[in-house]
Amino acid sequence: MFTLNRFSFLFALTVGVNASFFAQKSKSHWYAALEYSLGKTSPANVDFPPIGPQHGFLVSVGTTQSKLNRTWKQQLGFPETGLTFSYVQLGNATYLGSAYTLTPFVNFKVFRAWSSRYQLKVGLGASYFTHLYDPLNNPNNKAISTRFTWGFRTNMYYQLWEKKAFDLKLGLGYFHNSNGHTRLPNNGLNTFLVSLYSQLNFNKKEATSSVTHPITATRQSYYASRFGLGRRVLSIYDNAAKDVYTMAVSSGVIYNKSFKLGAGMYYRLYKDYYDYIQENGAVVASLYPNFRNNPLQYASTIGISGSGELLLSHVGVELEMGINLYKPAYAFDWQINEEKYKDGAMQLGELTTYYKIKKTISTRLGVKAYLLNTDIAPRHNLFLGAFINANLGQADFTELTLGYQYALPLKTKKKA
Repeated sequence: MFTLNRFSFLFALTVGVNASFFAQKSKSHWYAALEYSLGKTSPANVDFPPIGPQHGFLVSVGTTQSKLNRTWKQQLGFPETGLTFSYVQLGNATYLGSAYTLTPFVNFKVFRAWSSRYQLKVGLGASYFTHLYDPLNNPNNKAISTRFTWGFRTNMYYQLWEKKAFDLKLGLGYFHNSNGHTRLPNNGLNTFLVSLYSQLNFNKKEATSSVTHPITATRQSYYASRFGLGRRVLSIYDNAAKDVYTMAVSSGVIYNKSFKLGAGMYYRLYKDYYDYIQENGAVVASLYPNFRNNPLQYASTIGISGSGELLLSHVGVELEMGINLYKPAYAFDWQINEEKYKDGAMQLGELTTYYKIKKTISTRLGVKAYLLNTDIAPRHNLFLGAFINANLGQADFTELTLGYQYALPLKTKKKA
């Protein structure tokens, strides 16, 4: 399960970092870091293999963003960006094995009103797993069923020691992996951990004075459209990945060339739903025979959404929260995948209140690559994105999307 809801608070915290002035205390430098993490992974299902402590070794290479040539750097208080490579022993060498993860990250200071020692590091990348679910040899590991998965990692650090050449931090973190519903089972792995982080700084210079720089407040309205192609599977009984066709329109406002808020509508057509209806699958035949009258209609989803995006020059990190106004086929999706052995027989999942909530709430998280630098506030722009879509927080499908954005002229106002 990809728990996007756990990311929502962190994203809101990121977008909420804003001030009129920032003090520039050092020039840009690069660094290399070594980190050891110790954590506990939550069981992904009933009868999950026994789990010992998770041990991780992480190597990061990054750079500070102190130069005043990008608005987003000032908005986030001159953060650090870079790449982290990690090797993790998952706590059971026989059935869970190890994971190798590569994660681009952004690391910035938080709670600066109280202390300068706290930092939040957020990264979204990919993981490779050595051991997978297998119905014969590894049937109880229902967490991971594909070699490659999404990898989300976040850490809150406390600065224990900070010198020109060396930093030492203590961290609390969360590590999640999911394949985005491209193959089942996909319960995912969730780990909470503590870590000790050591960093070597190169070309770092101590500042002789603190200089404040005013930020010009800007506002730019925009309109956007996108088309996407997703992949998902219907159930463990039919693990052939099929397409999801998506389209959406939205509009909103870009604040200070860095924070983008919008609202819109989306349409999705699920090929696996369409085929199951066309083929008169068992649940459709017994409970939803009317779906056969118009498979295209009943395999579709229509909804409205609101989104927030953090713009980092050519890169955007977007979180979308939506409401599905129409998603009829999710009924048999739920009943098939929630089927349980009860009272001596297999029984379909019940359409509970939780089902209704998951049918209604849609979440979407991913990264975009913009053709033109967002810091120059272009009137026209194209973007390519990779996203994971979810029902409430459980992965629904993985998507590649192509979009176009048109923006009105930039309006500026000097902050007081």
